[in-house]
Order: sequence, then C-alpha cells, then structure tokens
Amino acid sequence: MASEPRPVNRERLVQTFIDLARQNTPPREEKAAADIAFKILQDLGFECAYDDAGVKVGGNVGNLIAFKKGTVETAPGIFFSAHFDTVEPTPGLEPIIDGDVIRSDGKTIVGADDKCGVAPIIEAMRILDEQNIPHGDIQLLLTICEEIGLVGAKAMDPADIKTRYGFVLDAGPPVGSFIYQAPTQEIFDVRIHGVAAHAGAQPEDGVSSIIVAARAIAKMKLGRIDHETTANVGIIQSGTATNIIPSEAYLKCEARSRNRGKLVKQRDAMIAAFKEEAAAAGATVDVDLYEAYSGYELKMDDPTLVIGQKAAESIGLEPLLRVTGGGADANIFNANGFPTTVLGCGMTNIHRHDEFVKITDMVKSAELVLAITETAAAWQD
Repeated sequence: MASEPRPVNRERLVQTFIDLARQNTPPREEKAAADIAFKILQDLGFECAYDDAGVKVGGNVGNLIAFKKGTVETAPGIFFSAHFDTVEPTPGLEPIIDGDVIRSDGKTIVGADDKCGVAPIIEAMRILDEQNIPHGDIQLLLTICEEIGLVGAKAMDPADIKTRYGFVLDAGPPVGSFIYQAPTQEIFDVRIHGVAAHAGAQPEDGVSSIIVAARAIAKMKLGRIDHETTANVGIIQSGTATNIIPSEAYLKCEARSRNRGKLVKQRDAMIAAFKEEAAAAGATVDVDLYEAYSGYELKMDDPTLVIGQKAAESIGLEPLLRVTGGGADANIFNANGFPTTVLGCGMTNIHRHDEFVKITDMVKSAELVLAITETAAAWQD
C-alpha cells in the first residue's frame, strides 16, 4: 500500500534549480554549477571531491563525486547521478516561472536537461539530513560533458564508485518510469577525396566530393530504421569557393540500435554507399569508425529495477519500464559493472528553446529519490 511521500520543500527545490540554471555551463565549463552543488553537499556531511576528468577532457572542473556513509550497515550502497552541462550555452539566462512551469524567454534552452535531475537529488539529500532518515552508503556522481558523448562519465575512474546500484536522473517524463534498455551508438567520420578543378573553365576535369556524398546519402535509409534502430548524417563540411570543384568532403555520421546485429547491418550499409559512389566517380574515401558507447539491458529482476519500482509504488507512483533510443551516463556505468537505470524526470522539449520543466515533476523526482533511498535501506541482497 502506498504511503504519503516525505514532504519536499518546494520553494527551496525551485530556488536550487534556478540557481543552477542561471549558470552558463556548456560542456567543459561546468564549474559554476558544480561549485554550488559541492558547497551544499559538503555542508550536509558528504565527503566531496572533484576527480581528474576535467583535466582529461580540457574542462574547468571534474566530475563531482560525493559520498555519505550509511547508517544501515546491511543495506547495499546506491548512487544517484545527473550531469551539470547543457547542450548549448545559456549566457544571461534568467529562468521564468509560469505557474507550474519553468522555462526560458525563448532565446536559449532553460537547462532542464539535466539541472532538473541535479536539483531534486540535492533537495532529497537535504531532507535525508534534516529528518535523519536511515540509509545505506550513498554516492552522488554528478558529471560533466555528458552532452558531447558521455565524456565525463567515460573519464571517471570506476574505482571511485564505492556503491553498487545506480539511478541516473536524465530522461523525460513520466516520473516513475525506469529505462531498462538503451542502444549502442557507433560514430564514423567519412573523408571523401575527389579532384579539384576550375568550376567554370574545366569542370570535366574535377571529381566533386559533394556530389559523391550527395549520391551516397541519397541511397541510404536514415532516421527511424525500425523500433530499435536509427541512423543519421549529422555534419557535412566541404568546399572553399563556388568556382572550385570541391575535392574534399568531411561527414560525421552515426548509427545506433538496441540490437547489435541491426547496428552492424545499418552501419555497414552506410559505409558501403560512400565507398560505392566514390569508386563510381573516381574518388577515394577514408572511414574512421568508433563506438561512442555500448548499450545495456537490465533484467527484470535486477535489484536496481526492483528497488526503483518498489520505491515508486510506495509513494503512489505507477512504475513504468521503458526502453530508449538515446544514450546516458548509465550506459557507461553499466559497461563498468554497476547496474544502473535512468529515471524519468520533468524535462520536456529538451535541446530546444521551448524546453521547460514542471515544478510538480521536480517535486515528484525528489520524493522518488528519497523513496529509493529508504527502499534500498531495507533491501536484502
């Protein structure tokens, strides 16, 4: 039977979000927001430290790793995670509260992705301290550079994670949903080498890298391939002047799928299209392929999912297990051996200037973090 969730200080939670959102924190520039969280958590008795991820990636701060010793020795340690960086800069952002919604003025994003994950975690930890709620070991892994390929989480030393089960607050609503499966993403850089020539005097002597690229792309199936697989050509760079047949073109492409075989098939078809069109035109092509992150699939009886669902039910939320087509720091944590799920939060229209977050969803997120903490404290592996 559900019980009433522990009361959350709504005004304080909103203020924490606004304080974080006001900080301009694109990837590699997260220090202003990280320092706010560092001080709050340190005052709550957490052992706080920045790791060396900032140095590794050329940023101004590392991942914030905070640890609080549990009061229940038999409980498994858990961690909560969210990221400080936003997908684009937000200089001069002053969030607007419009009823239950917090948004920007439309000139930038508001940074709900993922500061509406960070703020509820902080609020939950405040309540945990104020009410002396029993808990196992808790870590907070608040990361940098998530938006540019989970770079901060990749740079984190797995040995720094001292807890067992993970919960990442970094997905859209509804609150009470848990992502149990996410895709593998592969990225490939394509360089087409054609032949330059004067576009007006001697166009026949040239081999246009742009035409090769265009013909290859026209042969590809892109976007939604099936319910597990997507593909995209995201960047195209070529040419220096209109009177020159462009000899060089650079393209950055991706394919992702929750099914490894489908990923390989899609990726290979895209690469083959580039090579076939290059050969037909008398050009050459180089491809540099790498895995951005590996996918994961949690079992239905995995303690991470069971704890999360029991916690949601305990406060009257209806648990929802779902899959995703996107990556999150959970991909990295799972790959490193820490079973981790991603929680639905209040972020809506992410990566757009009409992005917003509902205050009621942030309140529910803080309540759920507390409920997970209490459920884990009573958990027996």
